[in-house]
Amino acid sequence: MKTLIIPDIHTRFDKAEAIISSIDHDNIVFLGDYFDEFYDTLAQNQQAAHWLKESMKKKDRIHLLGNHDLAYMDQDHRCSGFTENKLVAIESSGVDLTKLQHYCWVGDWLCTHAGLSNNFYKYNQKCPSPIDKDECVNVNNFLHNMEDEDKDLLYNVSIHRGGRSKFGGILWCDYDEFIDIDHIKQIFGHTKSNEVRQRQDPMHDSEHYCIDTGLKHFALHDSDGDGMEIMKL
Repeated sequence: MKTLIIPDIHTRFDKAEAIISSIDHDNIVFLGDYFDEFYDTLAQNQQAAHWLKESMKKKDRIHLLGNHDLAYMDQDHRCSGFTENKLVAIESSGVDLTKLQHYCWVGDWLCTHAGLSNNFYKYNQKCPSPIDKDECVNVNNFLHNMEDEDKDLLYNVSIHRGGRSKFGGILWCDYDEFIDIDHIKQIFGHTKSNEVRQRQDPMHDSEHYCIDTGLKHFALHDSDGDGMEIMKL
């Protein structure tokens, strides 16, 4: 099973489709942020919304929620790039942003928009006693419970991105604040750079990739081959 993983699009869905058409794959995961680009137009965002609406109908595609998408789903979470005119243009497409997922797994890799940092994970675990805190719940249960009970915590913005929360959640965690979780592999975008950032810690059995490079890079996971491979367009 080959899964293509595409980071932040920011209205450049045509470039994303060029990647898709050039790589043999079975499934696709999009890491979120379909809207808002520097010097963009209303038409570009509306076209991106129409593309997203049609893309979400395809059974081989999983679409994650990014902070720039959340802003057009819930204006209490608006961020840079948001405008009321864009909101009207995106809503006119009929795209249902509530169907975007918060996370998914590709093999043993956790996919989110911005990464699940260990400081956020441990700080927000609800445990019966401090003694049990480190081993209270596993990552998948933690995220599932957050979705059901404390969804807004997933949208926390820390001081690294101009917010007031102690740690950033999976839509807003800045790469400079990200800390790996033992025994967890992660792939995410959100914090743009010219090159892919990667860290592997064999001692703690953790690994991550941050692949937001303006769609210069993407990833391909082959469950029968070499696992996660970072590729360049």
